[in-house]
Amino acid sequence: MKMKITVNIENEDNADIAEPTTIELDIPDFEAFTGPDKFGEVFDQYEREVLKARNAAIQAATEKYLSELAKKKSSQRHKDEEQPKSQKITR
Repeated sequence: MKMKITVNIENEDNADIAEPTTIELDIPDFEAFTGPDKFGEVFDQYEREVLKARNAAIQAATEKYLSELAKKKSSQRHKDEEQPKSQKITR
């Protein structure tokens, strides 16, 4: 059995600012939960793997977010440098 965790970062008009981040992981099949004595062990394994995958997905999405931010700031700086001094806008 597999689980996919997908993270989309969107702006206010619901447009993606970067490619979605998807992490796929194997999780225990229902048959692995063979009884009350096995439930805790199997669920613990499931939970640990899901939390690791979630953290990896958020980390990867954050890296994409910061990369897009750096591109935007660099582009803005470049535009500001190209304007004649009399037209520059101070921020």
